[in-house]
Amino acid sequence: MKKLLVAVACVALLPVPAFAQETGDYYDDEPVPFARDGLRLEGRILWERINDPDEAAGINYELGSGVAFGGEIGYDIAVSDTVAIGPFVSYEASSVEECDGGLCVSSDGYFVAGLHAGFASGTNSQFYAKAGYSQQTIAVEGTFNDPVFGPVTLDESETGGGYQFAFGYEQGFGSNAYGRVELGIGENYDLYSFDFQRVSGGVAFGVRF
Repeated sequence: MKKLLVAVACVALLPVPAFAQETGDYYDDEPVPFARDGLRLEGRILWERINDPDEAAGINYELGSGVAFGGEIGYDIAVSDTVAIGPFVSYEASSVEECDGGLCVSSDGYFVAGLHAGFASGTNSQFYAKAGYSQQTIAVEGTFNDPVFGPVTLDESETGGGYQFAFGYEQGFGSNAYGRVELGIGENYDLYSFDFQRVSGGVAFGVRF
């Protein structure tokens, strides 16, 4: 019996080869990138600039720059081990406003709906790109003196559609939370005869479910 116990103990102490195991997060005990998918909700704060550069006339019609803030909701589906694609919708209010002679022109909201693609760069990070249809709303408010009709008061808005492209980097915090840095550019047409270009950059914080 003693010899049997000694033999069992020796076997137990022998080095055991490390078998490769794959759990989605690790391979050979080393972390590997994996697609970040599922429902996500995020809050956003950006700096934005809205203008209409008329290159033919050599004139830049500047609406202004300011802070935009809002939110985004999306649902990403993994199409490979490291790539996830899905739809998203975002909306942002804005502080951009330009006033002259009692009349103010301002950005009255920015809406985007499109596709989001994430490319995993680590177990908790990814690069991503977005493209979609956008709508910019411009509001005109105030009173100005018309040479013919005298004082005229306006309180109206107009919405024009166009496109939006954006790209950025995402870093996860824990199993669900994440932060993002993002740059974007878009253009929306036929807003009071202007084609307004929007350049933005900022940060976002969100949660995946």
